[in-house]
Amino acid sequence: MSEQQIITPEVPENSQQKQEAKRKKEYEANRKALDELCLLYPEVFDGAKPKPLQLGIHEAIATAGKLSKTRIRRAFTLYVRMRSYVAALTENAERITLGGAVPGKVSTEEASHALEKLTEIDRKRALKRPAAGKSKGPRKNARKPTPSGDRSQKTANTKSVIEPSAVAKPVEQADSGERMQNKLAALVNKRSN
Repeated sequence: MSEQQIITPEVPENSQQKQEAKRKKEYEANRKALDELCLLYPEVFDGAKPKPLQLGIHEAIATAGKLSKTRIRRAFTLYVRMRSYVAALTENAERITLGGAVPGKVSTEEASHALEKLTEIDRKRALKRPAAGKSKGPRKNARKPTPSGDRSQKTANTKSVIEPSAVAKPVEQADSGERMQNKLAALVNKRSN
C-alpha cells in the first residue's frame, strides 16, 4: 500500500500575518461586490469620480433585489470610505439617487464631518509613506559624466538614459493614464539599459 501525501495550504504562522490575510480576503470580497454594484448602476457608482449618494440608497438597492444585503454592505464598506468619495462630500454638493434624481444636498454638518475624515485619511496615508527626502544612496540609472565632462556627447557603445524626472510628472498634474504611461516608459527604459 503506497503512502499518500496530504498537501495542506500554507497557513500564516503568526497572528499579524493571519490578520493581514483576513483583511486582504475581505478587501477582495468588498472589491468584487463594488464592481458588481458599479456594473448594475454605472450612472450612480463611479469609482473614478464618485458623487454624494442619497441617504438610505442602500435600502433602494436592496428593494430592487439585484444584490443581496451582504453584497450591498460589502460594496458600501469600500465605496463610502474611498478618499475620492469623502472628498466629494462638500457643502451643497448634490446627492444622487438610483434614478439620477437629486433629492437633496450635502449639509454643512455632513461636509465638516467629511473634512475631518479626509484629514484623518491623509494623516494615515502620510504615516504609511516613507519620509520624503531620505535618500537610499545614489540612483541606479543616474547619468555619469563623460570623460570630457560634457554630458551631451555620446559614444557608439553608450546607451541613452531617460532621467526619471523627465518621464514622471508630479501626482497632482498627471492623471492615472499618464502616470501609467510614464511608469511603463520608465520600466521599458530600465530594462533596455
